[in-house]
Amino acid sequence: MSISSRIPRLKRLVRWGGAIAAGTVLLSACGSSSSSSSSSSSSATKPTITLVTNSWEGSLANNVVAQYVIEKDLHYPVKLLDLAEIPAWPATASGSVSAVLEVWGHYNHYQTYVVGNHEVINAGLEGPTGNIGWYIPTYLLKQHPELATWQGVKADWKLFVTPQTAPQGEFLDGAPSYVTNDAALINTLGLNMKVVYAGSEAAQLSQIETAYKAKKPIIFYWYTPQYFNHVYSFSQVALPPFTQACAKLPAAKIDCAYPPYYLYKIMNSKLPTTAPSVAKFIQAFNWTAADQNSVSYDMAVNKMSGSAAAAKFVNSHQSLVQSWLTGAPTPKKAPVLGT
Repeated sequence: MSISSRIPRLKRLVRWGGAIAAGTVLLSACGSSSSSSSSSSSSATKPTITLVTNSWEGSLANNVVAQYVIEKDLHYPVKLLDLAEIPAWPATASGSVSAVLEVWGHYNHYQTYVVGNHEVINAGLEGPTGNIGWYIPTYLLKQHPELATWQGVKADWKLFVTPQTAPQGEFLDGAPSYVTNDAALINTLGLNMKVVYAGSEAAQLSQIETAYKAKKPIIFYWYTPQYFNHVYSFSQVALPPFTQACAKLPAAKIDCAYPPYYLYKIMNSKLPTTAPSVAKFIQAFNWTAADQNSVSYDMAVNKMSGSAAAAKFVNSHQSLVQSWLTGAPTPKKAPVLGT
């Protein structure tokens, strides 16, 4: 089945670098299909829980499962709100957003809202460790083993020349609004390549899929966890190791790999008072990348609705769900400088 034929979610807008308010705006407010308990009288007097859905499939997977459990077991109405990463922080601080279940880095915002004014609570680790980097199809690596490292890409840049970038090689990114280090890395590492922005995640996925099916050379910015990695086989290109010294460099001088991202959750500081059982659930919510990918895959590839995918997961993971409802908070970890 063609993945590009699905209705895709936009790629995450902010990754690493400084906290940049890139003019990202509210995309839309939406509530995915919920369990029948959402209409029960027990939720009539309870506040609506608003969960931010960021612009990638894993965030939606987190939220449809959380929505299903919160409505079915805790009897609070839940709304899913599509919002970019940067605006989600002040929205959570103000209370217009209850929680974000997957946060990638954002050291500066963490310092402002969690450490500084205490309007946002670190709700603990989500489970998966996020990884961002340069990727190529595995079939290309088998043909050119030297592409396992950036030095090999530097030597074989001609493999990636396209009509759009000739006489340079092409490096595929998502959209100009995404914050990436790729243009800086290409410059500081001396690669004869040019960053090309697909314009959206839909366009990027389409280009990757087209190249993959034709077994053509392509190199692109990508990440895990991501369900698409279970549809096609990709291999990561080794960049110079991440260091804190590199993290302190100006954005244009970055010359190392992206850091690891210990994905964590945040919530409004008043949520433990206004919806204590929901706050407890969010603090206990923890699953694996495989868990998240399975729900994402069911929605994106198997074309299941959010509520159906959530019900399937919950029904087959009852002990895990019970740990979210009754378990201890997950460990906390603050983002480090450079994320």
